[in-house]
Amino acid sequence: MQLGLLMFGTIGSMLLVSVSCKNVYVVGDKLGWNIPSQTGFFDDWAKNKTFVVGDELLFQYHPGLNTVVMVDKEDYENCATMRIIRSFINGNSPVVLDKPGDNYFFSSIGKHCENGVKLHIVVADQPKSSN
Repeated sequence: MQLGLLMFGTIGSMLLVSVSCKNVYVVGDKLGWNIPSQTGFFDDWAKNKTFVVGDELLFQYHPGLNTVVMVDKEDYENCATMRIIRSFINGNSPVVLDKPGDNYFFSSIGKHCENGVKLHIVVADQPKSSN
């Protein structure tokens, strides 16, 4: 009985560790979530990254000067806020990527979105194997 509990506890601990592992990505690196010098900056930033469920995006910005809204594809393409999924306004906003698929973000302040403060990423269910 004790051996069974020990094995169950060990396996449970291993599962807990594998679920809690994640990467934290500072969106835009040193630029943060601010107006870039080129409109494709955030697409380029995300291009060589693999995002998986459990990873976290950290949007760094000053409250009152920027926001982060998570929207659907149509709102993203039109810089519109008709169907906001989530909204962040307090600065340095962490967003845990909790499901696979497309995720769309932009700043809803003024013309920030039109000036390139927008990000589309695809979240994978599992990390890609290195084999």
